[in-house]
Amino acid sequence: MLKKSLCWISVIALLVGSVSVFATDKNSTLTQKMLKPVVEQGCKSELNDSKIWQSAALFMSSERQSSVQKQICGCVSDNALKDVSAKDLAMASFSEEAKHSLIKQAVLNSVKGCAQEALK
Repeated sequence: MLKKSLCWISVIALLVGSVSVFATDKNSTLTQKMLKPVVEQGCKSELNDSKIWQSAALFMSSERQSSVQKQICGCVSDNALKDVSAKDLAMASFSEEAKHSLIKQAVLNSVKGCAQEALK
């Protein structure tokens, strides 16, 4: 029983250590890579729910809408998690609630700048 407990403690310590090592590299951490598609999907959802996007989309062809949405959400997914702390990234790795909160905030923080850039 003691050996089994020590084994699990070792595994958990190894996982926590791995996450903290990966989360300290701000260029592109493993956690950021894992969250990138989720951020991109969150961006698409935020755009589709946005009254501003809906109004702007009225004046675009469907191909243009798709192209601009890809450009905006690509920008968001590339940049949204760059300024997120290692601690927040680590928490997002272990907690579904923390992950959703982090993604929502990251998308909201970066979508405006990316949309302005894409619509120039």
